[in-house]
Amino acid sequence: MHIPSLRLQLLFHKDLKMNSLWERVTDFRKRMRLPCPGSYENLHKDIKGVLPTLHTIDGAKVDLTSMLSPSFQVTHSFAWASQHYPPTYHFGAGYVGRQSFLHGQVDSDGNLQARANYSWLQPSAEPTPKPATQSEQSQTPLPPPQEKVSPSPQQPAALPPPSRQSSSTTKMQAQFNTMQTMLQVEHDHVGSDWSVNLKAINSNPIDLPPSYLPPPPKGKTHPSSITGVFVAQYLQSITQSFALGGEYVLQRPSPDIEESAITLAMRYAPPSSTPVLSPPVLPPGFPSPYQPVNPSEPVEVLSATYQPSSGLLHTSYYRRINQRLEVAAELQLMVTMGSTRSEGMRNGLASVGFKMDTVFATVRGMIDTSGKVSTVIEERLAQGLSFQISGEMDYYKGQGGAGRVGVGFSLEA
Repeated sequence: MHIPSLRLQLLFHKDLKMNSLWERVTDFRKRMRLPCPGSYENLHKDIKGVLPTLHTIDGAKVDLTSMLSPSFQVTHSFAWASQHYPPTYHFGAGYVGRQSFLHGQVDSDGNLQARANYSWLQPSAEPTPKPATQSEQSQTPLPPPQEKVSPSPQQPAALPPPSRQSSSTTKMQAQFNTMQTMLQVEHDHVGSDWSVNLKAINSNPIDLPPSYLPPPPKGKTHPSSITGVFVAQYLQSITQSFALGGEYVLQRPSPDIEESAITLAMRYAPPSSTPVLSPPVLPPGFPSPYQPVNPSEPVEVLSATYQPSSGLLHTSYYRRINQRLEVAAELQLMVTMGSTRSEGMRNGLASVGFKMDTVFATVRGMIDTSGKVSTVIEERLAQGLSFQISGEMDYYKGQGGAGRVGVGFSLEA
């Protein structure tokens, strides 16, 4: 009769020890004052705003944005004269609430895209940015509601609120077209010193059972199988400057096929020891044309991801020189080991670039090891009106190389 009570006492003491250990770990993390590493998907985000890759234009485009209310807007986008795509027209509508975000887009071919975000935590600052235009929507994910808005050029830019704050957001993306249909559901949680993301793409929990299973007993059937793509990502701050994490991807396109891959990640962002240099003093009453710099944001970031199964290494380096000038470098390397049936493979691409803000323009430039040189210039002509011109030259192609030029206008009213 004493044995069950003894077991209960042992379990009780074990729970007390575990709770005490967890409290010690929690207190230690609080004393360390570890910063938030950001989300896993934003590991290489800093260089994307510097390099002109996502800002180049193929042919000509015009983006018209109409703000019908502080929370609702519609966009019209026209693109033509592209070397690779036919002329297209996109219509989009977006709504931004304090905790919700909705955006839909349809093109002239009937292809439909939809996005929805819901933040389970009340934001501490005023919401949030507008939905992206068609060109930005097709190249980069839409920003979540908790991101900050660009300051108005009518007045000196105020310091934005800290971007490293806790958030818990559920997101949905859907694409419907004649070629492919995609549905993605994910949840992104960012804590004080860690972040986790779980997502499911085209998941089907009631798919057919695998064909390799033996026949079931008479009168019974095999349970259904789950197909789709499932991703889990985690990032944890280890010190004030260093964060480690990883990604696990499970692909089951059909009940008979299953593949998985693990990616390791690191992020090094030392705290800034000196403040970011400010531009020369502007004349009295002249609006500040430069983006504000948050002193809590690092001015130097080194990120790297490595997938052992494929030998793919992706590294990026970002540095802010001053409030007007940013530089970035990127390296993508794939190394596979040879075997008796195939030879090993070594492919790599390195690129360096910069972004410079002037009073009325933003200039981006880049050169890579494949022989490509690209530049994008955005000229702010007036309030809400800008003109873009981009050029790219590939010197590795024959007959002196091949290039392309694109122009665009953006109007917001």
